[in-house]
Amino acid sequence: MKTFLDFLKEESIDVPFKLSDQNVDTLNSELEVLTDKPYQNAPIFLAQLRGTFERYGVLLPATMTDQFLNLDAEITYALPQNPGFYIYIVYNTNDSGYVDGYAQVVSQDELADLKNMSTEDLLGDEDEAPMKPRYLPARRDDDSGNSNEYV
Repeated sequence: MKTFLDFLKEESIDVPFKLSDQNVDTLNSELEVLTDKPYQNAPIFLAQLRGTFERYGVLLPATMTDQFLNLDAEITYALPQNPGFYIYIVYNTNDSGYVDGYAQVVSQDELADLKNMSTEDLLGDEDEAPMKPRYLPARRDDDSGNSNEYV
């Protein structure tokens, strides 16, 4: 019988997905769904991005957290394990206080095109009605001042 330390030395943990040419489109479609609705703040947006990227074996650096403490930012990150791929992230805090974001894994040519686009083109029209963020629970108005049920 093996000891626990021997087991750990022999076993290697492998990430089920690796980023490649075949699954970049799948990752980008997941990112598109992820950035469809606004977020409460930028650190929550970063946490959602990290969770999605980690499933593909892409670890965002800890120094990226500093970039998500602002009201808006445009971030480009070259993937060291995947030469030729870049992560492009842009977010902006709208007038209602929510964060609209966009993130994609792109090639160098696509990155040049994205850099030339305006933030409004990427994030959409700011005149749209603010949408409720997806991670907030639905509010129940059971006892919100209606005392008629106790009479």
